[in-house]
Amino acid sequence: MTFAVVTGGGTSGHVIPAMSICEALIDAGHNAADVKYVGTIRGVETSLMADSPVESLFLPISGLQRSFSARGILRNMALPWRLLRSRLVARRFLSKWSPKVVVSVGGYASEPMSRAAIAAGIPLVCVSYDHLAGLATRRQAKHAQVCAVAFADSDLPRAHVTGAPVRRELRNLLVSEYRSKARQVLGIPEENTLIVFMGGSLGSQSINTVAVACTQQQFLFDGTGISVLHICGERFLQEPMPEVANGIEYQRVGYESRMAEVYAAADIIVARAGASTVAEIATVGVASVLIPWPGAADNHQEHNARWLSNDGAGILSDDASCRNGATLQVVQELASNKELQTKLAQKARQKGDIHRSNELVKVIENAASSARS
Repeated sequence: MTFAVVTGGGTSGHVIPAMSICEALIDAGHNAADVKYVGTIRGVETSLMADSPVESLFLPISGLQRSFSARGILRNMALPWRLLRSRLVARRFLSKWSPKVVVSVGGYASEPMSRAAIAAGIPLVCVSYDHLAGLATRRQAKHAQVCAVAFADSDLPRAHVTGAPVRRELRNLLVSEYRSKARQVLGIPEENTLIVFMGGSLGSQSINTVAVACTQQQFLFDGTGISVLHICGERFLQEPMPEVANGIEYQRVGYESRMAEVYAAADIIVARAGASTVAEIATVGVASVLIPWPGAADNHQEHNARWLSNDGAGILSDDASCRNGATLQVVQELASNKELQTKLAQKARQKGDIHRSNELVKVIENAASSARS
């Protein structure tokens, strides 16, 4: 009998937490063959799960298109058929696998399998790692046996604080032991202050603006050089390379898969405030300047960021400050203040204790133990 089905996908913001849960269950002693993953054939999971030992099922479901283009209209017209087909496939595989528990990380891709679990009376665990849960999670939570949440003030029913699901390589990462090796891998001089700019899977024009401005500032502190690692997003990779001032070393990539090395090597992270990013910063323990995406539903990225900044574990900025130079000044001041970097990193790591715990696995196992025999 399958132990658990983990479902949700479409974007890396859902797929990476789902992968993290699969890893955590395997680390806790569950056989990889007894863990399944269900996502969508239209999402990034088709590539991200390619090397996973966990069996995957990709459904034809797609999200609602907000574009009024001909393609967007056609895809919306096909949505009811894709949803019906996905629900039928989900029910068939749920019957085939007979899991003890279904774990949903939310998003439209989680709906068919979660609804099938509810209908079949299989315990459902909703995992909410954003400060404000998404629509799919809020709907499913009404029927869930338990909601595993990252924030103590969650308004979801039957909420249990477990922290957010974080990848194995980051949960187990000890920066003090891996920093030198990580810098060798990334080609960062040992003595330099490393500032990492990253705008999520799609990149961020606002963060890219600050990164470019940073390379044009001739700032050198106590004889220490500045290294800038700019993860700009594939769509921005063809933009002209900036002119780099003396004393600054600059690397630009569209995408970076070696995130354990990035986190271990970094002195400062400048990033959007997606739930996974905030959880990873806390789990590892690194100084950060967080710039919430203003287009996030219900402004949830700002809520995520304030979980760190309100406790002095991170610095909150915004898009307007990226444009007017205020964020650049914050980054420069932080780069020159090793004491503040250390303080932010230590406080962030303290906040990350819950993410490194085994509480989420315990909640899933408790739900599974209540499954009908």
